[in-house]
Amino acid sequence: MKKICIIIPCYNESQRLEVSKFRDFVRHDERFDFCFVNDGSKDNTSEVLRRAVASEPERFLLVDNADNRGKAEAVRSGMLYAASLGRYMAIGFLDADLATPLEDLHLLSEEMEYKQGVQMVMGVRLKRLGANVQRKAYRHYLGRGFATLVSVLYQLPVYDSQCGAKLFKSELVPVIFKDSFNSKWLFDVELILRVRKEHADYDKIIHEVPLDTWVEKGDSRIKFTHLLKMPKELFNIYCQYMAK
Repeated sequence: MKKICIIIPCYNESQRLEVSKFRDFVRHDERFDFCFVNDGSKDNTSEVLRRAVASEPERFLLVDNADNRGKAEAVRSGMLYAASLGRYMAIGFLDADLATPLEDLHLLSEEMEYKQGVQMVMGVRLKRLGANVQRKAYRHYLGRGFATLVSVLYQLPVYDSQCGAKLFKSELVPVIFKDSFNSKWLFDVELILRVRKEHADYDKIIHEVPLDTWVEKGDSRIKFTHLLKMPKELFNIYCQYMAK
Protein backbone atom coordinates (compact mmCIF):
# COMPACT_ATOMS: atom_id res chain seq x y z
CA MET A 1 0.00 0.00 0.00
CA LYS A 2 1.26 3.49 -0.89
CA LYS A 3 1.20 5.38 2.39
CA ILE A 4 0.80 9.15 2.76
CA CYS A 5 1.60 11.32 5.77
CA ILE A 6 -0.07 14.69 6.35
CA ILE A 7 1.57 17.29 8.60
CA ILE A 8 -0.79 19.32 10.83
CA PRO A 9 0.92 22.43 12.30
CA CYS A 10 -0.64 23.37 15.63
CA TYR A 11 -0.31 26.55 17.65
CA ASN A 12 -2.71 27.03 20.57
CA GLU A 13 -5.18 24.59 19.01
CA SER A 14 -6.38 22.82 22.17
CA GLN A 15 -9.89 24.32 21.96
CA ARG A 16 -10.59 23.81 18.27
CA LEU A 17 -8.57 20.78 17.17
CA GLU A 18 -11.15 18.13 16.27
CA VAL A 19 -9.16 15.02 17.12
CA SER A 20 -12.19 12.79 16.61
CA LYS A 21 -12.34 13.72 12.91
CA PHE A 22 -8.72 12.68 12.39
CA ARG A 23 -9.32 9.46 14.32
CA ASP A 24 -12.41 8.58 12.30
CA PHE A 25 -10.61 9.36 9.05
CA VAL A 26 -7.64 7.05 9.65
CA ARG A 27 -9.95 4.26 10.81
CA HIS A 28 -11.73 4.39 7.46
CA ASP A 29 -8.69 4.98 5.23
CA GLU A 30 -5.51 2.99 5.81
CA ARG A 31 -3.42 5.07 3.40
CA PHE A 32 -3.18 8.23 5.49
CA ASP A 33 -1.20 8.90 8.67
CA PHE A 34 -0.98 12.28 10.42
CA CYS A 35 1.98 14.01 12.01
CA PHE A 36 0.95 16.76 14.42
CA VAL A 37 3.51 19.49 15.10
CA ASN A 38 3.09 21.45 18.30
CA ASP A 39 4.66 24.84 17.53
CA GLY A 40 5.51 25.92 21.07
CA SER A 41 1.88 26.41 22.07
CA LYS A 42 1.15 28.38 25.22
CA ASP A 43 -2.04 26.45 26.04
CA ASN A 44 -2.34 22.69 26.60
CA THR A 45 -2.09 21.75 22.91
CA SER A 46 0.92 19.53 23.70
CA GLU A 47 -1.14 17.49 26.17
CA VAL A 48 -4.06 17.22 23.73
CA LEU A 49 -1.75 15.96 20.99
CA ARG A 50 -0.01 13.47 23.27
CA ARG A 51 -3.36 11.96 24.21
CA ALA A 52 -4.34 11.85 20.52
CA VAL A 53 -1.14 10.05 19.54
CA ALA A 54 -1.59 7.59 22.43
CA SER A 55 -5.05 6.75 21.06
CA GLU A 56 -3.69 5.95 17.56
CA PRO A 57 0.03 5.19 18.02
CA GLU A 58 0.33 3.46 14.65
CA ARG A 59 -1.30 6.28 12.67
CA PHE A 60 -0.54 9.51 14.55
CA LEU A 61 2.93 11.00 14.95
CA LEU A 62 4.05 13.96 17.05
CA VAL A 63 6.77 16.58 16.75
CA ASP A 64 6.71 18.67 19.93
CA ASN A 65 8.68 21.92 19.49
CA ALA A 66 9.41 23.68 22.78
CA ASP A 67 9.49 27.15 21.22
CA ASN A 68 7.22 28.94 18.76
CA ARG A 69 8.88 29.08 15.33
CA GLY A 70 5.96 30.03 13.08
CA LYS A 71 3.97 27.99 10.59
CA ALA A 72 6.78 27.68 8.03
CA GLU A 73 9.22 26.07 10.44
CA ALA A 74 6.49 23.96 12.06
CA VAL A 75 5.59 22.52 8.67
CA ARG A 76 9.26 22.13 7.72
CA SER A 77 10.16 20.20 10.88
CA GLY A 78 7.19 17.88 10.40
CA MET A 79 7.91 17.30 6.71
CA LEU A 80 11.56 16.45 7.35
CA TYR A 81 10.68 14.16 10.24
CA ALA A 82 8.11 12.23 8.19
CA ALA A 83 10.55 11.97 5.27
CA SER A 84 13.26 10.61 7.57
CA LEU A 85 11.06 7.62 8.43
CA GLY A 86 11.33 6.38 4.83
CA ARG A 87 7.89 4.78 4.73
CA TYR A 88 5.75 7.31 2.86
CA MET A 89 5.13 7.64 -0.87
CA ALA A 90 3.98 11.23 -0.39
CA ILE A 91 3.96 13.81 2.42
CA GLY A 92 1.83 16.92 2.63
CA PHE A 93 0.38 19.46 5.01
CA LEU A 94 -3.06 20.74 5.96
CA ASP A 95 -4.28 23.49 8.28
CA ALA A 96 -5.39 22.34 11.73
CA ASP A 97 -8.73 24.17 11.51
CA LEU A 98 -9.82 21.83 8.68
CA ALA A 99 -11.00 24.66 6.46
CA THR A 100 -10.07 22.04 3.89
CA PRO A 101 -11.86 18.89 5.09
CA LEU A 102 -9.91 15.67 5.37
CA GLU A 103 -11.99 14.09 2.61
CA ASP A 104 -10.50 16.49 0.05
CA LEU A 105 -7.11 14.87 0.63
CA HIS A 106 -8.37 12.23 -1.77
CA LEU A 107 -8.48 14.84 -4.56
CA LEU A 108 -4.80 15.66 -4.03
CA SER A 109 -3.65 12.05 -3.70
CA GLU A 110 -5.58 10.90 -6.76
CA GLU A 111 -4.06 13.69 -8.87
CA MET A 112 -0.60 12.54 -7.84
CA GLU A 113 -1.33 8.84 -8.23
CA TYR A 114 -3.09 8.88 -11.59
CA LYS A 115 -1.36 11.75 -13.42
CA GLN A 116 2.08 10.74 -14.65
CA GLY A 117 5.06 12.77 -13.45
CA VAL A 118 3.23 14.86 -10.84
CA GLN A 119 5.45 15.60 -7.85
CA MET A 120 3.57 18.42 -6.10
CA VAL A 121 -0.17 19.01 -5.81
CA MET A 122 -1.70 22.23 -4.50
CA GLY A 123 -5.29 22.72 -3.41
CA VAL A 124 -7.11 25.68 -4.98
CA ARG A 125 -9.94 27.62 -3.34
CA LEU A 126 -11.96 28.17 -6.50
CA LYS A 127 -15.57 29.20 -5.97
CA ARG A 128 -17.60 27.48 -8.66
CA LEU A 129 -20.80 25.57 -9.30
CA GLY A 130 -20.83 22.25 -7.48
CA ALA A 131 -18.26 23.33 -4.87
CA ASN A 132 -18.73 24.64 -1.35
CA VAL A 133 -16.13 27.40 -1.06
CA GLN A 134 -17.00 29.93 1.64
CA ARG A 135 -14.77 32.95 2.13
CA LYS A 136 -15.39 36.53 3.23
CA ALA A 137 -15.52 38.84 0.23
CA TYR A 138 -12.71 41.12 1.39
CA ARG A 139 -10.41 38.14 2.00
CA HIS A 140 -11.27 36.74 -1.41
CA TYR A 141 -10.35 39.99 -3.17
CA LEU A 142 -7.23 40.45 -1.07
CA GLY A 143 -6.28 36.91 -1.98
CA ARG A 144 -6.82 37.50 -5.69
CA GLY A 145 -4.75 40.69 -5.50
CA PHE A 146 -1.95 38.84 -3.73
CA ALA A 147 -2.09 35.98 -6.23
CA THR A 148 -1.78 38.44 -9.12
CA LEU A 149 1.20 40.12 -7.44
CA VAL A 150 2.92 36.77 -6.92
CA SER A 151 2.24 35.74 -10.49
CA VAL A 152 3.69 38.95 -11.93
CA LEU A 153 6.54 39.49 -9.45
CA TYR A 154 7.91 35.95 -9.58
CA GLN A 155 6.69 35.02 -13.06
CA LEU A 156 4.66 32.10 -11.72
CA PRO A 157 1.46 30.94 -13.45
CA VAL A 158 -0.16 30.03 -10.13
CA TYR A 159 -3.77 30.66 -9.14
CA ASP A 160 -3.68 30.10 -5.37
CA SER A 161 -0.26 29.77 -3.78
CA GLN A 162 -1.51 30.27 -0.22
CA CYS A 163 -4.05 27.46 0.12
CA GLY A 164 -3.01 25.39 3.13
CA ALA A 165 -3.47 22.00 1.44
CA LYS A 166 -0.44 20.64 -0.40
CA LEU A 167 1.07 17.24 -1.19
CA PHE A 168 4.59 16.30 -2.30
CA LYS A 169 6.31 13.15 -3.54
CA SER A 170 8.54 12.03 -0.68
CA GLU A 171 11.77 12.30 -2.69
CA LEU A 172 11.10 15.99 -3.27
CA VAL A 173 10.75 16.81 0.44
CA PRO A 174 14.44 16.71 1.56
CA VAL A 175 15.38 18.91 -1.39
CA ILE A 176 12.88 21.76 -1.01
CA PHE A 177 12.47 21.66 2.78
CA LYS A 178 16.18 21.38 3.57
CA ASP A 179 16.72 25.08 4.26
CA SER A 180 14.79 27.51 6.45
CA PHE A 181 12.35 29.90 4.79
CA ASN A 182 12.52 33.68 4.47
CA SER A 183 8.93 34.08 5.63
CA LYS A 184 6.80 32.45 8.32
CA TRP A 185 3.61 32.86 6.25
CA LEU A 186 4.67 33.24 2.59
CA PHE A 187 6.75 30.05 2.50
CA ASP A 188 4.25 28.52 0.05
CA VAL A 189 5.63 30.87 -2.61
CA GLU A 190 9.17 29.84 -1.74
CA LEU A 191 8.23 26.18 -2.14
CA ILE A 192 7.14 26.74 -5.73
CA LEU A 193 10.26 28.76 -6.46
CA ARG A 194 12.46 26.02 -4.99
CA VAL A 195 10.79 23.41 -7.17
CA ARG A 196 11.31 25.66 -10.20
CA LYS A 197 14.99 26.00 -9.30
CA GLU A 198 15.40 22.21 -9.30
CA HIS A 199 13.07 21.37 -12.19
CA ALA A 200 12.84 23.37 -15.41
CA ASP A 201 9.53 21.61 -16.12
CA TYR A 202 8.07 22.74 -12.78
CA ASP A 203 4.84 23.81 -14.51
CA LYS A 204 4.28 20.19 -15.54
CA ILE A 205 5.18 18.46 -12.28
CA ILE A 206 3.21 20.90 -10.09
CA HIS A 207 -0.56 20.63 -10.43
CA GLU A 208 -3.27 22.81 -8.89
CA VAL A 209 -6.49 20.98 -8.01
CA PRO A 210 -9.75 22.81 -7.15
CA LEU A 211 -11.08 21.72 -3.77
CA ASP A 212 -14.65 20.51 -3.38
CA THR A 213 -14.94 22.23 0.00
CA TRP A 214 -13.18 25.10 1.76
CA VAL A 215 -14.91 26.90 4.59
CA GLU A 216 -13.21 29.89 6.16
CA LYS A 217 -12.81 29.54 9.92
CA GLY A 218 -12.46 32.34 12.46
CA ASP A 219 -9.48 33.01 14.73
CA SER A 220 -6.93 33.48 11.97
CA ARG A 221 -3.32 33.01 13.12
CA ILE A 222 -2.17 35.79 10.77
CA LYS A 223 -2.03 39.03 12.73
CA PHE A 224 -1.91 42.62 11.49
CA THR A 225 1.80 42.84 12.37
CA HIS A 226 2.45 39.92 10.01
CA LEU A 227 0.71 41.80 7.20
CA LEU A 228 3.01 44.78 7.77
CA LYS A 229 6.05 42.54 7.32
CA MET A 230 4.86 40.97 4.08
CA PRO A 231 6.24 43.62 1.65
CA LYS A 232 9.73 43.18 3.11
CA GLU A 233 9.37 39.41 3.00
CA LEU A 234 8.22 39.54 -0.63
CA PHE A 235 11.27 41.65 -1.42
CA ASN A 236 13.61 39.24 0.39
CA ILE A 237 12.12 36.31 -1.48
CA TYR A 238 12.57 38.17 -4.77
CA CYS A 239 16.23 38.90 -3.97
CA GLN A 240 16.95 35.27 -3.14
CA TYR A 241 15.16 33.57 -5.99
CA MET A 242 14.84 36.13 -8.79
CA ALA A 243 17.88 38.40 -8.62
CA LYS A 244 20.42 37.56 -11.30
